[in-house]
Amino acid sequence: LLHEASIWRRLHHPNITPFLGLAPIDGLPHLMSPLMQNGAADDFVRKNPNVDRVRLLVQIAQGLEYMHTQNPPIIHGDLKANNILVSEDGSACISDFGLSRVFEGTGSAVTLAASSSSAPAPITMAYHANFRWGAPEVLLLGMPRTPASDIFSLGRLMVELLTGEIPFPGLADQAIILHLDTGRYERPANSDAMACGLDDEMWALILKCWNRDPPKRPTAAQVVERLLRMPEPASVHPSWEATVGGDESSGSRTLISSEAMDSTADLLNVIMGY
Repeated sequence: LLHEASIWRRLHHPNITPFLGLAPIDGLPHLMSPLMQNGAADDFVRKNPNVDRVRLLVQIAQGLEYMHTQNPPIIHGDLKANNILVSEDGSACISDFGLSRVFEGTGSAVTLAASSSSAPAPITMAYHANFRWGAPEVLLLGMPRTPASDIFSLGRLMVELLTGEIPFPGLADQAIILHLDTGRYERPANSDAMACGLDDEMWALILKCWNRDPPKRPTAAQVVERLLRMPEPASVHPSWEATVGGDESSGSRTLISSEAMDSTADLLNVIMGY
């Protein structure tokens, strides 16, 4: 908790869930934040099929851009729709900084800033569970999390919000690892996802976020710039009826931010440390 609090307390942005402090409850310290009336983003889009999901993605990317442009940068490390909260006014706010890290680096060399050592922080069991969102260089090669690994996860999150389903729906962990190792991901082709914003331009951006070479992925600022140019999705119009899971007027998008299975089992065992 103290680590999470030390990271979270530094962050002040409209698309970051505010940190109110630590408070004892039943004798144990708890992290405190305002109640987000609309809950997590994955539930929010299912309950509100007409919401402008591209607008939510803009806001998430703006919050991530803010984190990555801190000095030194702050890496979230666990981006997924369940870690995005939606405020009463429908704004997306990044939350859950338990796997976040402060990074230091010059040029293209980026290393973890550890408390007493420059060695990479170990991947925790919590991160092991996130095969659906994690970057291959982190999960398969044990490399430290970086801004580029956050961008990979952002791409997964984009698919999640636009389809209303977690990445790789219906696949078990071993099958997911096989897909992660080969870089395969089938483009969702249903009309609902298209109406929610998953058009050719959006898919091209997502594929850039998933580039196998981390330095070739876009920055969060570049993702924001691309998303701001995306057309308003058809799903925001009240006449559109969805089968994926309150209406919201989208308005204009405004820039806020500143600145085979055996081999698969072997991979899984390596990752889990067996």
